[in-house]
Amino acid sequence: MLSRVAQNVYWLGRYLERAESLARLVLAHQSELVDATSAGSLDLDWHPLLEATAMGDATSDEDVITYMVSSADNPDSVYNCVFQARENSRAVRDKISDEMWLHVNSLWLDLKQMSQDSSLASHERNDQICQTSIQSILAMRGLQATALPRGETYLFLELGSLLERVDKISRLVDLPHFIREKSSSATWNTMLRACDAMSEYREVYGGEVNGGNASSLLLFSTNFPKSVRFCVREIDENITAISTRRRGETFDEVERAIGLLSARLDYMAHEEVQAMGLHDYVDSLQVAFNEIGEAIERRYFYLTKKTSRMPVPRSIADNFQQ
Repeated sequence: MLSRVAQNVYWLGRYLERAESLARLVLAHQSELVDATSAGSLDLDWHPLLEATAMGDATSDEDVITYMVSSADNPDSVYNCVFQARENSRAVRDKISDEMWLHVNSLWLDLKQMSQDSSLASHERNDQICQTSIQSILAMRGLQATALPRGETYLFLELGSLLERVDKISRLVDLPHFIREKSSSATWNTMLRACDAMSEYREVYGGEVNGGNASSLLLFSTNFPKSVRFCVREIDENITAISTRRRGETFDEVERAIGLLSARLDYMAHEEVQAMGLHDYVDSLQVAFNEIGEAIERRYFYLTKKTSRMPVPRSIADNFQQ
């Protein structure tokens, strides 16, 4: 597979996962806000979500929900992530199934229409964008699982999805760091709902949600598909399948970085959390994820500069009007 094709497939997976994760987080937090309002508590707000998703330094005249969901000026909004996923899928139409392309293209056209529908109030538009994005991306996941051969296209698509997932999960686990202590219990509910992990939490722990159990589930579970530990193991398997290394040859930098992180999660996780504290531990995980992402770029896409995401042209807003 050509490196540019692999890069497009990899970023298709990342942007789809990013859009879904952010949409789920917004809807989960909205649900908690409704519950808090019904209970007479108004302590929850949206600004901690900006901090946890690395959008806290941005300046915008838009309200927070619009900025996170439908803003054309925010390169990481749900709207722009779907646009970038569509652009990457268009570049590799011959590598993915026809139905996958139709789904991602239809999703983009639907979101574009919603963004231009003046009859929708802002909150209605954002809610529809989140709901539609989640449903369409889930359908694409099903097509990926059932219609895509287990070759390099599948492996790079899954690799991008998994690496984006661990980054977003770790940021969610760090969300209570930005919340006032008396609101932290509602924040753990938001985290579990955003990861669709509430049922698993009740199955494993039962009772009321507490921070220690919730963070342990999302970080260290060996069988929950949206835990960091589970996803890192899957990343390791994907890289092993992609690698051309023969038996007896040394590991490349990607395999070494993933192997070290996997060993940390398997053998030193709880000790490190106790020694460092949850916030600093999550920060160290995110540093490791960034290093793995940069190593993947250097190893497979022949990029020499550090890359956190594909560049979004400043003229992107103009393209939406075309």
